[in-house]
Amino acid sequence: MLLVSAIALVLVCALLVTLAGFWFRDADRALLAGERAVRRQRAWSTERATFLASRTRIADGVQVGAETVAFGSAVTRAGHRAVTAIPFGLLRAIPATRERAERMQAAHDERAAQMYDAIDSVSARIADGVRKRLTGAEGLPRELGSAGQPDVLAGEFEVHDEIDPG
Repeated sequence: MLLVSAIALVLVCALLVTLAGFWFRDADRALLAGERAVRRQRAWSTERATFLASRTRIADGVQVGAETVAFGSAVTRAGHRAVTAIPFGLLRAIPATRERAERMQAAHDERAAQMYDAIDSVSARIADGVRKRLTGAEGLPRELGSAGQPDVLAGEFEVHDEIDPG
């Protein structure tokens, strides 16, 4: 009877050791999967920051282009006024054409101002639109919130690492 109890006790111990081994293996696999998920999340976060920085540089370049267009428009506007002042000044100097020259110059100046304002407005709106679409915000790029990041710990992954868990 004592021998049977000893054998039963040894079998129970062997069963408990086997169960503990399975539990340890499952816990080790879960820990390894968690470590991989954390590394994946860090890599994603780094890649996202690099991606956003490159898009911000592009948006900054477009903004510089828009400012260049605005500067060119201002220079052209000033030159245009100076050049058109000559013939309109001559026409205003003649009493017979003075009244008509003043009306024509007013209409010309108004249309020219509208054209240059439209050029400035379009280039500024393009730059703002590009910045908004590339960085997600106007002005400076926004910081990434946790809502913008996928939850890598929520799913199962098939990962083939070079890491040996044992």
